Amino acid sequence: MLLLQIDLLGLDAKDLEWYQMFTRAFIVFVTAIAFIRIAGMRSFGTQSAFDVVLSITLGAILSRCITGHYPFFPTLATALFVALLHRIFAWLSFSSKIINKLTEGEPIILYRAGKKNEKNLARHSIPEKDLMQALHEENIDSYENVKAIWFETDGKISIVKKDN
Repeated sequence: MLLLQIDLLGLDAKDLEWYQMFTRAFIVFVTAIAFIRIAGMRSFGTQSAFDVVLSITLGAILSRCITGHYPFFPTLATALFVALLHRIFAWLSFSSKIINKLTEGEPIILYRAGKKNEKNLARHSIPEKDLMQALHEENIDSYENVKAIWFETDGKISIVKKDN
């Protein structure tokens, strides 16, 4: 039985056969779901820079499991370590304002009290058309009904409407 499992995974193979890559892909797929559950869905829902790093890193590590260029089980263990590391930093970020600011950043004001913050718009390369798109998505056609516009840490533009 053990020989069949080793053959299916190609643990000692120099070059993998198609069925060994399929078997590895299946195991990595199921394992990746478990790792994402460990890291938390938040990491794939909000997509802050902190969360994007996890996505890219897990993808890069897990792809190596499938193609066989690196040892299978140590590479899976490394992916688990990255998922746990993300979870630890997320907890630390929740517990510490300083770590939260370092990992997540802070929202940036783009518009307030009738004035655009041209410095922040330029720093983050946000053109007028992006602001107008955000307004239109909120069913607003001009700045007259807007109290503030924020550039959120996940890259979205948020509108705060004036109280009528």
